[in-house]
Amino acid sequence: MKPRAIYSVEKFLSFSDEKQILAIDKLISALEQNIANDAERQRLIEHILLLCNNITYPVPQKLQDLLKELHPTLSPHQVLNKLNFYSEAAMRKDSQIPIRTGDGSLSFNPVLRAKAAQITLICDNLRSVFNIGSVFRTAECLGIGQILLCGICPTPIHSNMAKTAMGTEAIVSWQYFKTTIDAIQHCRLIGFYIYAQETAKDAVSVFDTHAKLPLAIVIGNESLGIDPEALKLCDEIICLPQLGWKNSLNVGVATAVTLYQLIFGAVHE
Repeated sequence: MKPRAIYSVEKFLSFSDEKQILAIDKLISALEQNIANDAERQRLIEHILLLCNNITYPVPQKLQDLLKELHPTLSPHQVLNKLNFYSEAAMRKDSQIPIRTGDGSLSFNPVLRAKAAQITLICDNLRSVFNIGSVFRTAECLGIGQILLCGICPTPIHSNMAKTAMGTEAIVSWQYFKTTIDAIQHCRLIGFYIYAQETAKDAVSVFDTHAKLPLAIVIGNESLGIDPEALKLCDEIICLPQLGWKNSLNVGVATAVTLYQLIFGAVHE
């Protein structure tokens, strides 16, 4: 077990100005890694605020902005949003794999494409541009109606989106919403049934779901899940059954499996 990140005030004050900022950055990194642990998250926030209160020189503006917003009572989702604006999220990279260099011809099955066109994806604060790019590629591959990007989700204007989405970000229809709740309410107003893809206790396997079209599926942050306030607004929770030890799949992978089942396998009402 790694030792907990902590500095005494005396040790912290013995550092040079530059090293003090580096120490704060290290604590912020530890906060991000422990964001789902309530006790450790609160401890780290309190420790960061304590040390920063002892800094006597002007700190960088980004850090000033973060300190104004940081508080031990913030929920993990709220902290995640604050940290995202403190430093740009690093792009998550997988190993490069060989893929086809040429695009195939469009297969037109009117029944299946009609199903897919009635499906909207609601992305709840997915921070990774790699995951968003993966979602765009899957959506284009299946002819999904629309992607709604919410909160801190990177949008197609992100500098790395073209690389991860491989051009599909220019093909798939998308909208940005400030909050996931706004996106859910938008979908409900136009008559969509709202599903949440989540590993909750009362979730129903997607393979046992009689999907109600038109529908929207909320997909959430992999480490924190869907924001509980957004989850309350969903009509039904679906999941992927698992036989292994880990609790969940990567959000891009899970979304692809779910969409394939809903389009090619599910009975629709």
